[in-house]
Amino acid sequence: MKRFRFRLDQVLRVRRIQEERAQAALLLANRGARDAAARVEAALAEYETRSFPEGVQPYEEFERALFLLDTAASTVELSRRAHRDALLVVDQRRREWMDARRRVQALERLEDRRRAEHELDNRRAEDRLVDDMIVARHAGGSR
Repeated sequence: MKRFRFRLDQVLRVRRIQEERAQAALLLANRGARDAAARVEAALAEYETRSFPEGVQPYEEFERALFLLDTAASTVELSRRAHRDALLVVDQRRREWMDARRRVQALERLEDRRRAEHELDNRRAEDRLVDDMIVARHAGGSR
């Protein structure tokens, strides 16, 4: 009998590679988002260690304390924005991966249908062969 060969095998192979690349990009984006979240936590921890100036102190020390507070607050805000941007990238990469996965699944379903059709054709051919052999034996025995 004929061996099954999927005509779109090369396309399926390329689509699987595309899916793997999209999955790798998603994993990389997730790692970036985790790193950004860690930077937010570190910035918040640094901000919490800062305190408002208390009591009477020279102007330079007061300005320095306010500068350190302002810098720590800015760092928190910037790291939060970076984390938000990283989450947007994760969402985009997830959509890309899901699209690639859907394309692969569509080809896999097509391959499964073609394989089932091929098996059915082979069974029918075998049945015809068996029928022909039985008819030939029966015709030979009746003479």
